[in-house]
Amino acid sequence: MNLITSKYFLPNVLCLLVALLPISLLSGSLVINALHVLISIIFLFEIFKEKKFNFFKNEFFYLLLILWLSFIINLFFSSHPHSGLLRSLGFIRFILLIFAIKYILLYEKEKYIKFILNIWLFIFIIVTIDLLIEYYFGQNIFGFKSNIPGRLSGFLNDELKIGGYYLGFVLVSIATLYNNKISGKKSLFIPILIFIFVSFLIGERSNFIKLFMLVFLFSIIFYNLKLSNIIFISLFLILILYGLILKNENLKYRYLHQINFSNISKSLYFQHYESAVIIFKENPYFGVGIKNFRNEIIKEKYKSKYGVNDHWNYTPDKSKTDWDNRHIITTHPHQINFEILSETGIFGFTCYLIFFILSLTKALRNYLHNKNILLLSSFLFCLIYLNPILPSGSFFTTFGATIFWMNYALMITFIKQTNK
Repeated sequence: MNLITSKYFLPNVLCLLVALLPISLLSGSLVINALHVLISIIFLFEIFKEKKFNFFKNEFFYLLLILWLSFIINLFFSSHPHSGLLRSLGFIRFILLIFAIKYILLYEKEKYIKFILNIWLFIFIIVTIDLLIEYYFGQNIFGFKSNIPGRLSGFLNDELKIGGYYLGFVLVSIATLYNNKISGKKSLFIPILIFIFVSFLIGERSNFIKLFMLVFLFSIIFYNLKLSNIIFISLFLILILYGLILKNENLKYRYLHQINFSNISKSLYFQHYESAVIIFKENPYFGVGIKNFRNEIIKEKYKSKYGVNDHWNYTPDKSKTDWDNRHIITTHPHQINFEILSETGIFGFTCYLIFFILSLTKALRNYLHNKNILLLSSFLFCLIYLNPILPSGSFFTTFGATIFWMNYALMITFIKQTNK
């Protein structure tokens, strides 16, 4: 039989492309978007070829369509509709990506799942080794190094967001190690500790806190830890990490000196949150429109009416290693909940909130019934990612959104459907 006309040609290609998603995330937005397009086209070809239209008869597909519709409605109330047009309409690519991942993972009784997850695990381990090399030798295997003391860049070079990448794949990797019986339940503690250690060395404070919370919650649930064990392990980790801080001046600066613990509400990120709240107050019902925070915050009225702080007139000097003096004018609030609130208002935020409450509730109930470790891993990631306080990237950027929706895809894949 001709390979191209074979029944398995499109699924084989789709499997390979999905397996390469983590590499695309290390290669830039152009590669990520190109892979999105290829995956979507091949997935749709496969659905039409096999006439598997019932695959879309799924409550999560309808929830995603409603969320997408809320973004499109937002365009009609946007202060600059052209700014958010591509992001609003282009959200369909994430819906297709989610269901393409689900389709290939479940294909013919999970024929490809082990291959895909093992490739993801292998890539994650390579990234881990590379980050350790950068920490000890000052540069990674390609000679990339961070221009900010106390930070690691890894394969992303001058884009200092490897911590977000690491956060996105840590629990999936732990779950895959366990499912492959590479690590037993007790010996799994070793890679868990290594991953926490590496995340700490990366120096992205918010992503480290999220990863720590993520792994901590996973361990409590997975190991059914007693309170005494939780306290002991927490103190042990804190002492080890604090010892690392004391021995490394860059880490000491990053984790101690750069944070004003006495007045954390005045930090740069909290100022961004305050800006988002100010914009929301001025545009409460539908916000200013997706990708319009940047256009709105530069208006003079916010400075004169609300007395925006002294950082207003500062401009960032990227030649300096101290980035504390970046001004409050930015492209997004650096917190997805504040971003959704300021850009889509009460209407959009309500749709967003309902979508995730229904999705996460369904996932949690299903995990309690089936105890699937991959479901637990992806559920916890989505839960921690949506926290309302810690800084994050934009909800709509290609890099961060791809990582999030990949985990969301895993979550809905392992939710066992109940026949009525």
